[in-house]
Parts: sequence; C-alpha cells; structure tokens
Amino acid sequence: MRPLILLGLACVATVVLYWLGLYGPFLLDDHVVLSPVEAWHAGQQGWLATLLPNPASVINSRPVAMASFMLTTSLGGVGPFSYKLGNVVVHLLCGILGWWLLRRVLRLDPRLAAHADVLALAATALWLLHPLHVSTVLYAVQRMAQLAAFFSLAAVAIYLVARQQLAAGRVRTASLHLFLTFPLLLALGILSKQNAAIAGFLCLVLELAYFQRPARDPRLVWGFFGLFVALPVMAVLGLLAFAPDRLLAGYAEWNFTLWQRLMTQARAMIDYIGMWFLPRGPQMGLYTDGYPVSSGLLSPPTTLLAIVALVTLSLFAIAIRKRAPAVFAGWFFFLVAHSVESSFLPLEMYYEHRNYLPAFGLLLMAFGLLGLIPDTTWSRMANPRRLGIVAVSALTLTLAFATFGRVLVWQQGETIVAQGLYHHPESLRARLDAATISFWNKDYASAVEVTRPLLTSAEPEERAIGNLQMVVIGCLDGKGADPKHLEAATEGHRSRVTIAELQMARLLVNVTQTHTCGAVTPGMIGSTLAALVDSADGQPETAPAKFSTRTIAARMHARGGEWKEAEHHAEIVWNATRYLPLAALLARIYIDNGKFEQAEELLGELKRRARPFDTPAQDEISRVQAMLDDRRSKAGR
Repeated sequence: MRPLILLGLACVATVVLYWLGLYGPFLLDDHVVLSPVEAWHAGQQGWLATLLPNPASVINSRPVAMASFMLTTSLGGVGPFSYKLGNVVVHLLCGILGWWLLRRVLRLDPRLAAHADVLALAATALWLLHPLHVSTVLYAVQRMAQLAAFFSLAAVAIYLVARQQLAAGRVRTASLHLFLTFPLLLALGILSKQNAAIAGFLCLVLELAYFQRPARDPRLVWGFFGLFVALPVMAVLGLLAFAPDRLLAGYAEWNFTLWQRLMTQARAMIDYIGMWFLPRGPQMGLYTDGYPVSSGLLSPPTTLLAIVALVTLSLFAIAIRKRAPAVFAGWFFFLVAHSVESSFLPLEMYYEHRNYLPAFGLLLMAFGLLGLIPDTTWSRMANPRRLGIVAVSALTLTLAFATFGRVLVWQQGETIVAQGLYHHPESLRARLDAATISFWNKDYASAVEVTRPLLTSAEPEERAIGNLQMVVIGCLDGKGADPKHLEAATEGHRSRVTIAELQMARLLVNVTQTHTCGAVTPGMIGSTLAALVDSADGQPETAPAKFSTRTIAARMHARGGEWKEAEHHAEIVWNATRYLPLAALLARIYIDNGKFEQAEELLGELKRRARPFDTPAQDEISRVQAMLDDRRSKAGR
C-alpha cells in the first residue's frame, strides 16, 4: 500500500508542477492539426472527416489521437488549457503503466527482485517529473506521441503477462493475450502515431533479457515474434529493396542525405542520454531545427566518438546480459524505442519528445546497474536503503525544480521563443517565430532586426526565406514591400525547396489576402515562388514541399489575373501528382480561360474521388460547378 501512496503523491506533484503551464499558448503545428477538431466542435465538419483528416491514409490520419482531441473539446472546449490538461492526464496514465511494467520486470531480476517495488517507484517519480518531458506534455499535438507510448507500454505489459502465463501452463489465456489483446493495443498505438509499431520489438528485448529458458509451448512465442517482428522487418526490407521511395522520398525535402542522417543520429542519441542524466533546462525546448548535420565520420569529430560510444555500450550490455538483465533490457529498450524516429526515415534531426517512451529504458538500465554492485559493498554501507531514499529524493526534487522552471517559461509564447532564440541562435524556426511575435505586437522594427541575419546567411534557402519575410513585413507595416527582396530571394543555386520555404510561401498568401503590398503584386510573388521551384533541379515535382509551393505560385498568379501563368503551374502539379485539393483550383483556372470541357473533366474526377462526408470538399465542388454553369450560360454554351 505504501508504494501506491507514494506513487499517488508523485502524480499529485506532477499535476501541481504542470498546472501553471496549462495556460500557455498553442505552438507550431497545433493550429494545423487541431483545426479539423475545432471545425467539428463548431458544427462545420462531420465526425468522420475529423477522425480521418488525411483522405489518402487511415494510419497517417492518426484517428485514435484525433478521437482523443475530439473528447477533449467535448469536455473542455477548444482552448489550449483543455488540450494541455488532457496531455497531463495521459502523462499520469503513462507513468502509472510504466510503474507497473518496471515493477514486474525488476522482479524478474534475481539481484533486484527484493527491491523491485521501491526501484520502480523511484524510476517512475523521476520519469514523471523530468524536465525533458515538458516539451511533450505542454505541446498539445504531442498527445499523439503520448498515446503511442501508452499503448506501446500496454502492449508490452500484456506480452509480459502472457509470457508468465505460458510459464505457468495457462496456454489458452496466454494465446488470447498474444494474438488478440496485443494486436488490438498495437493497432491503437499505431493509429495514434506510427512509432508504436516497435511494440513487438520491445517484447523481443524483454524476451532476450529475462526469459532465457524456453517457453513451455515455444511455438506460440515463435509465432508471436514471427508475426510482430519478423514480418514487419521483411516488409520494411522489401520496401527498401523494391519501392524505396515509399520510405525515403522525403529526403527530397531536406538538406541532408540518408547517410548524413544516420551519422547525425548517433550524436543525437548521445545528446539525448546526456540531457536525460544531466538536464540543462534553459537549452531544452522546441527550437532544435538547427542541430548540426554530420557530413562525415570526423565532421564533426564527435560523430565517430558517438558511434563508438553506442557500439561500446551495446556490447557491454550484451556481455552482462545474464548477470544484469535489467541493464541489457533497459539499454536495448532505449535503442529500439528510438528506432522509428531516430533511424533512416527522412525526419527532422532532433526532437525532445522522441525520448518520451525510450526514457523508461534509460531508467531501467540505470537502476539495473545497481545489480552489478557486489553484496560485500552493500554490507559495508551504513543503512544503504536510507541512503538510496535520500539520494533519489534529492534527485527528484532537483528535477522537479528544473521542470517547474521550464513550465514557467512555457506559460507565454514570448518567453518560449525568446529563450529558444537565445540558446539556439542557429534555429530558423526560432527566428521566424520571434518575427511572428513582433507582427502580433505591430513592432515591425524588431521583426526587421530578427530577420536581418538571414539576409546574409551562407545558405541560399535561408536568404530566400529572409527576403520573403522582408516582403511580409513591408506588407504588414503599411509602407509597402520592396520588389528587390523578391529578386534577392531567387539568387543562388538551390537543389530543393524546403518545408521552411513552403511555410513562408503560405504566410505570404495569408498576408496578401488582407494587406496591400505597395509595388509588390500577387503576380510578382507568384513569379518569385515559381522561380524558386524551377531552380530546385535536384528535387522531383512530386516532392510535397515543391508541388505545394508551385501550387501557391499558381494561386498568386490567379489572384493577379495572370491566368496563363496560373494554368501553366497548376497543370505541372496536377500532371505530376493528381493532388486532389488542386483539382478545384485548376478547374477554376480553366473556367476563367474559357476551357469549359477541361474544367468539366476535372470536376468529374473531383466528384468521384472526394469523400461524401468531406463537407468542405463537397461545398467547393458545388461552388465550382455553379461557376462553370454560370460561365457556360453567359457564353451561350
């Protein structure tokens, strides 16, 4: 009963620490992800369209996470407070489930079994109160990462229960857990966020660490790992061999290669470990997009050192697997839990939330090291249990203090950005967000100052973004934008259009809808964006950042009445991608160019492919059809 009371106190302390941060703002992509939920809450969109915002993929829509957001709005409304409070609740549930799992795992270690309850409680308290999790818990859309972690932990817990049932001869019950309950939890995790797919591999880690004797019915265990480990591995290898673009096409949007990412991730993993055991609160946060890329094993030299360190730790864990199974289990739990987002997939280099689930592995490894201390050493200590309690309590209080400091920063968007820019001046995201805050405050002079370093950057992408940002400032401050910035934006060779340039193009669209820009016209902006896209000769037209930017160029030409140019760019995108949201725009352009047959053909495809429950798409179809009918009537056709 006492561990449960202490666990309850740790949960209460977590809520108290995070409470002030619940009033903080939405961040980064919160608005994009949550806008369908808010539209549903306002009665502007159906529930099915909200659960499946990505019509092309159920998995990419993450419907379980979207359902949790819908529940949040139903109970607490659409403000940041309700979403962040929901994240705290999920955080507590993950901590409680992690405590249960750690306790059961530690009981399987002969040298730690007698202290399993205390060690599991200590590990859970540290996990709940660690400052590294602030950027997960108080970042609304990271509910997706939290739910994926929760269902992964639940799936591993069910495997552990089933494995022990097998050892006790309860084959039928174990089979139901392995082949019914586990896949259900796995599916719920994947439909929250795809990285939950590693749950089966985490079970394999525990199998190798703790179940060194064959199962009473080994066919069940072999079948389980064949289905949930071997089959996924074969599927991934098959895709890499025969359809690599399904997994690797995203590299066309980043300024690094596959091998550079793999080398850089070695350094990132070591940084994660260091940030976990020696947290540096002010340096934590969201603005890690400037994390330096490794261009070679010795560039920077820490790349090779990081690889050697990871290999050495892995070999050490393997060597002591039988003597200290918790070290083996914890270390490889950490590595496997990172294997989706910190491996070969084309994702941003560094994010703190990627440690949310893997951190349980680091804690298990750390406490597992206690099993290597000889009994004679313990016997020489005066009351080692009390000493351990004092040490863990002091560490927990230290982490809680650091977490509270991070929470205070996260109360205001201005403080989040200011601290991020101060500690990560290389972060393009921080610099642009600082300019955005200046826009809100109508402090355009400060926006210019924070943008100015981008204009002289060595990277052509950053110079382009900086110059486009200056156009935005000129539109907003009422003085008019200087066309020279559009010319400067296209200077220098670039091999690709990046996501950052796409986001700046979207900002230009939004600003020019509500503000006049002096000498800069929509057509000029469209020509500039088209020039940026055309110069990206190392990127296929199907790359999302490229075709989305070209689509915006087409929209700007259309807004400026330059229908020939608008049609040219819209057709390039349509012929390359058949991107459904573009069909309505191209149909409108065809109508304005008098090409009614082509417009009718596009409308037909849009009607066939649009989801019946997608109210915005159906409304757009009706508007374009009405426009087509009206123009045909006036033309007498």
